[in-house]
Amino acid sequence: MMSDSSFDALPQGQAADERPPWAERDEDAIDAFYRRVCSRIERETRTLSRIEWDHYGSGYASFVDAWFYRDEPGFRLPPFKRLGLRKEFRYTGLAVLLCRMAPVFVFIEGEKSWHRRGGSGYLPSGSEVDQLRTDAVRELAAQVQGVLEAEGLTRLSRRQLSVPLPTGTQVPTMLENGAYTRFDALFHWED
Repeated sequence: MMSDSSFDALPQGQAADERPPWAERDEDAIDAFYRRVCSRIERETRTLSRIEWDHYGSGYASFVDAWFYRDEPGFRLPPFKRLGLRKEFRYTGLAVLLCRMAPVFVFIEGEKSWHRRGGSGYLPSGSEVDQLRTDAVRELAAQVQGVLEAEGLTRLSRRQLSVPLPTGTQVPTMLENGAYTRFDALFHWED
């Protein structure tokens, strides 16, 4: 569990954990750790993934957005009826936001679709943390949580993350509107 002082240190750019590689804020080492962990998740849970390593193509994301799913009925969704597309894939899945600032993660259920002309997907939000709506995603979350905890990572809850940051605190994020919370301190994206 992160302490209040650890959360307060984040907007000032201080390390939120004393363990390497987070203490050094070495993002290359952190991403290498998460790449190994995500490969382990895929192997042990027999899932497919779409993982955003590159800060959504621009700017900076304080997290890795790792989305896991299976090509099974519990994850498959009907295609959208648009643009006359013949072949579109649409799934719900488990989004695991892996924090680059501390050894913590959250779960979100998110949809993605793709076709030969592009695709679409969810945008992470603090209000969506722990909102796992489908049985298939809840079952997958239990399996993934076991792997992540075995790797020394801690799951944070919506309740823990909805605490407002001190008045006047600024977080450079495009993901939320309104008062900044602990979610914003840990999981922000600036473009």
